[in-house]
Amino acid sequence: MSKSKHVPLWLQRLGLVKSELKSVRFPRTAEEGLRQVAALSAVSLRMLEEDVRSAMPRATEKPVRVAMRGLLGRISHAETQQTGFWQKERARHFGL
Repeated sequence: MSKSKHVPLWLQRLGLVKSELKSVRFPRTAEEGLRQVAALSAVSLRMLEEDVRSAMPRATEKPVRVAMRGLLGRISHAETQQTGFWQKERARHFGL
């Protein structure tokens, strides 16, 4: 059986990925990683709440919370759909 001369897409761009990852500082421990995740999550939730409040200037606390839960639900649903789509595309592109 002869080897295929076609180089997989992920391997063609490996140099680009390497250069991008050199500028990223990864957490040294799992604890540090979890703290970073919690901090980023808190910031993103605060930003989402600010956006909802600016779209609903006269709303009280409860309608803002309901709108946030609705948005988070829609985001979760979209991520679920994207995951299914990506799994199909990954299999098509990478032959998995």
